[in-house]
Order: sequence, then structure tokens, then C-alpha cells
Amino acid sequence: MQLLVNFYANVLDTTISDFIRLVTQISAQQSQKGKPIDEIVLQISSSGGSSDHGLLAYNFLKQSGLKITTIGMGNVDSAAIMLFCTGTTRISVPSCRFLIHEATATIQGIFNANKLKEIVKVTERINDDYCTVIASVCNKKLTQVKSDVMKSTVMSSESASKYGLVNIITEEPYIKDFNGLPVIGINNPIQIQPQQHTQI
Repeated sequence: MQLLVNFYANVLDTTISDFIRLVTQISAQQSQKGKPIDEIVLQISSSGGSSDHGLLAYNFLKQSGLKITTIGMGNVDSAAIMLFCTGTTRISVPSCRFLIHEATATIQGIFNANKLKEIVKVTERINDDYCTVIASVCNKKLTQVKSDVMKSTVMSSESASKYGLVNIITEEPYIKDFNGLPVIGINNPIQIQPQQHTQI
């Protein structure tokens, strides 16, 4: 049985936590019903976010033992590339955009030299993991992927296909029957606006 996940969000601690929790819950429920999930169809439109959480989602899906099909729906940028790479079948609509670039760190506060060196080492490690996944999926040399990542590479669906990131470009719906299909939606957290007060 298929499980459809619409991941239309940034890659954050909250969105990836929701993603893992809901996939686990639905999979357990379907197993109890005697209709186990055997394929996750992951539709993605994301501007990226946390590389750590992108790698977490990648490892979670790879450890699931399920068939993973990923579909680029709008844009698949930055850390969201990790989610897309989990697919053994990687589909893109013709208008989808892909972006690979190096990890960055946001630094706040006061740091000594050792702490700054630690941040550099962690960022380098994240870049290595990111590039290794892409190189493996695209069957490319790690040195080439690192070069493309460091200079920030934007790809159309066509160029992503030539790169090896995309298997199929099509507008044809992958899922043919939605009857009884379990669906999960992952969206960005809603930002609560502070209430406006008028003083007289």
C-alpha cells in the first residue's frame, strides 16, 4: 500500500519531527489493519533549511526498508535535496527547480578561537555528508559534486536529469488511485502574529 506525503515546507526541526512521527504512526496503523505500507510517495516543494535535519530525514527513510519514490513539485533546494535523494525513483515535473549549495552556519554570541574552529569543522563535516549522498545517488565523483556544491548550482528538471539527480520528467500523475490512500501533509509552522492594541 502507498503512503502519500506532501512535504511543502522548509527543512526544520519541527517539520522533520512531524514528518518522522506521522510516517511512523501511519505505518503502524496500517500494519495493524493488515494493509502495511510498502511504498512512500514523497512530493516535495521546499526552500531547504537545516542540513542536519535533511540528513536525519534521509537516514530515517533509508532505514525504513520501504520503497521510496520522490517527486519534485516546485522547488527542491538546499537541504531538501537530501529528501529527494532518498527515492530509488526520482521524478520531477518539467517546471521544478533544484539547488545544491554548501552549508552555512549562523553564529550568535561571543566565541573563542577553539569554538570557531569547531564550527568550521562541523560545517565541513556537513558538507562532506551532503556531497557524499549526492555523489552516490548521481553516480558522480565526489570531487565534482563538491565543486558544484561550493559554487552553488541551480538546475532545471532537464539539467537535473542530465546530472543524474532526476530519473523521470513528466506531468503524468504517479498515483492513479487515491481511494483509501493515507495522506500526510507537512507545512511550515504557522507564525502567530502579536495582537494589535489601540490605546486611547
